[in-house]
Formats: sequence, structure tokens, C-alpha cells
Amino acid sequence: MFGAMYFVQGVIQAYQLNFFKPHMDAEGIDPDRIAVVASLALLPFVIKWLYGLISDRWALFGRGHRVPYMLIGLVACAVAFFAAYFIDPGASFSVLAAMVLTATFFMALFDTTADALAVDVADPQDHGRIQASMTGGRAAGLVLISLAFGFIADAAGYQAIFLVISGLLLVPLWFVSRVQEPAQRTPAHTFDRRAFRVMLQPRYLLLSLFLILAWFFFQGIDGLVTYYMSDTLESSSRTIGIYGTLKGAGMVIGALAVSRIVARLGRTAAALITVGAVLGGGLTLSAIHSEKALLAVAALWGIAVGLQWTSYVTMEMGVTDTRIAGAMFAILQTMGNIGIGAGEGVATALTDNLGFPTVFRLLALANLALIPLILLVTRLFRSMWERPDSGLVVEAG
Repeated sequence: MFGAMYFVQGVIQAYQLNFFKPHMDAEGIDPDRIAVVASLALLPFVIKWLYGLISDRWALFGRGHRVPYMLIGLVACAVAFFAAYFIDPGASFSVLAAMVLTATFFMALFDTTADALAVDVADPQDHGRIQASMTGGRAAGLVLISLAFGFIADAAGYQAIFLVISGLLLVPLWFVSRVQEPAQRTPAHTFDRRAFRVMLQPRYLLLSLFLILAWFFFQGIDGLVTYYMSDTLESSSRTIGIYGTLKGAGMVIGALAVSRIVARLGRTAAALITVGAVLGGGLTLSAIHSEKALLAVAALWGIAVGLQWTSYVTMEMGVTDTRIAGAMFAILQTMGNIGIGAGEGVATALTDNLGFPTVFRLLALANLALIPLILLVTRLFRSMWERPDSGLVVEAG
């Protein structure tokens, strides 16, 4: 179920990241209007904590605190994309944009509540497997469907993509509809606003610092690769697309690897291996000066990306208080998003004065500073990760 839900997230992102702008450009939409919609599409993920808080606090329709919100999100998202198929962008761009943004808001809803359900029901030893299914599913959707969308757009036009997305959203809907949350929640899973105080504990503040730095160093590298390809290597959009496909395939491998590493060696080992992978990947990228060489290591860098996206989120799952699982998990992810935004901006600015290879190298080496933080954080939270009974019992109806 979690893999299917994240697969359709990858499908939606395949359109938003790769085809939305070309689609609107083909319809003659002004770039400024396209930019406004692209910026607004980030808003739902800024307010994810609010979705989490609402689902923590209120159950719906006697079906529980997570499943009803997931069902609403999936159905509304599918309906919005289905309606978008019938809207002419050239004649009614504002209406089409409203449908796409509506779909994005509901995608954030089922994303947030799916994360919260995973925290609710999973034993700690299963966290790695669940996060691997999520990251791997999203990467698979992004890679596979991006290729399919290209053929669909050529054969039937960009609008047909909306119908495909709407249909694929029915797949996780079947899984989610069979899940039955318990009628009563245990005290450990009952909403308590006082639980927010734990986030002011020194160990949570230290974890927040770690997440900001981890994503700062990583995104500073990852966010420059395609820029380096276009600016320095003068790569074509086709070559950049091939890079994205190879990287996505590596991401699936990296995500699945985390599941095995966590199960056999634990979260600390997974985090330390991730640091090593990002270090090796950044240093390798700093030594590359041709398209062929970069494409040759694209899948390997994708493995590092998959490790990054999975191992640290697995850590977040293990420290989330189940009384406020939805809100707290979203807040911890926001810490990473702060690092992503800062890393993108700082690394891009540094390329003017230092050049791409030097920035890759500096960020890769700076990533080593995470090692003592990982060792300290894992020591402080180890008792939570090893708690024997952390989840609710759910059944398939």
C-alpha cells in the first residue's frame, strides 16, 4: 500500500517536474503565469504539519484518524486531474491551474496521513522496509512514467496525461479502502498537545540541526548536477533526461538497500553508510569533465540519493511521538526542507566564484561533519527505536 501511494506521487511529480512547463508553453501560456503556478505548488508541502495536526486530533466517519483522510486525498486528487483533462489551457488557464493546484493540495493530504499511519502501525524493525517502499515507489513512478508520458504526449497530446494520472490513482485507493484502523486508540496514540513540548528537548533540537545540515550538504551537491551539465558540459535536454532516468533507477536500488541495512545493522549503520555514499559521490562528481563520464556514474549517484532519501527519514520515523505522529513527522521533514532550500541557494551562489568541481568537493568533505552528530543522535534516541510495541494493530477489511 505504501509503495503504491508513493508510486502515484512519483507519477504526479513526473508531470509537474518534467511536463507541466512544456505543456503550458505549447499552449502559449506566458512564462510569468507558469512561474506563479509552479511557486504556488510548493505551498501544500509548507502546510503539511497542519494536515498532520488535523488528522492527529480528529477521526472521520468512524474509520479512524488516517484512512479517511487518505481516501479523501486520493479521490479528490483523481477527480481534479480528471476534470483538468476537459479544460482548454489556452482558453481557461486559471481554471486548469486551479485544478492542478487542487490536486497538489490533496496529494499533500494523502502523503502526510500515509506517513502518519506508517508511524502509527509499524514496529521499529519495519521502518526501513516501509521507507524503502515509499522512496523506491516514488522513484519508480517518476522514472517509468516520465518515459511513458513522453510517448503519450507525442501520440495523444499533453492533456491525455491527466487521464492517465487519474486512472493510476485508483490503484492505491483499492489498497487503502481495505485497511481498518482500530475503533479505539491507546493512550500512547491519543492526541495530546503537551506532546509538542518534547520537540524542545535538547535531543530533538540536535536532531533538527542534524537534518538541516544533512540536507544542506546533500542538496548543495545534487541540486547542481543538471546545472553543471547544461552550463559547463553544454548537455542537451535529451542527455539531461537520460541522466534523470539513470539516477532514478539508482534511487530505487539505494532505497531498497536501506531496508536490508537497517534490518541487519541498524539505523546508525545506514546513516553512516549514507554519509560515505554522499562523500564518494560528491568527490566523484568533482572529478568529472565529460558527459559520458557523468552518465556512467549517474546510477551510482542515484544510489547515494536513494540512501539519503530513505535512511534519514527512517530515523525520523523512529523518534516521532505517536500522540502527534502526523504533525511531528511533518515538522521534522520541514527541518530537512530548510536545509534543502539553503543548500540550493548557497551552493548555486558559490559556483560563480569557486566553480562546480570545487563546490562539489567542499560539500562532500563537509558532509563528514555529520558523523559525530549521527553517533550522538542515535545514542540519545536508541531507546525509542528499540521499543518493542510502538504500533497500532490494523486489519485488511
